[in-house]
Amino acid sequence: MRLFTAAIPPPEVADHLEAALASVPGMTYRAPRAAWHITLGYYGEEDPAGRIPWVRSRLTSVARPRVALAKLGNFGETLLMRVSTPDKRLADLAAVLRWDDKHPEYIPHLTVGRGPLVDLPYAGPEWTVDEVVLLGAEKRHDYTVVDRIGLPA
Repeated sequence: MRLFTAAIPPPEVADHLEAALASVPGMTYRAPRAAWHITLGYYGEEDPAGRIPWVRSRLTSVARPRVALAKLGNFGETLLMRVSTPDKRLADLAAVLRWDDKHPEYIPHLTVGRGPLVDLPYAGPEWTVDEVVLLGAEKRHDYTVVDRIGLPA
């Protein structure tokens, strides 16, 4: 099972984004809303039992970041919402969850689908990330929550 840690937007944030995406022309594929997340750390193929204690031990004193989704971007044909952060706490959170230096530059985003890049003026509501989930995946966009870890207040 492929494992990664993520922050999942709350329902009101997802509702706001879903309404904005309804007007995006030319999307050849839309990622299922249930799969929307901001990846914090990626661990590859692993047994969850070995990763859970490591993740939990890393999150004992991490501050809760405030984030918002803004500006549609792309990586090739992949469409993504960039994450706007008013402080550096999201990068700090991702840094403590990093397993290797394979991707040294952390670019927070939420994948929304595939298609040509279009101009989507968007500013989503801000929210506080108050938990991290450890997700397992057998195939793309088929995620299982393996563990939920609340962040300290």
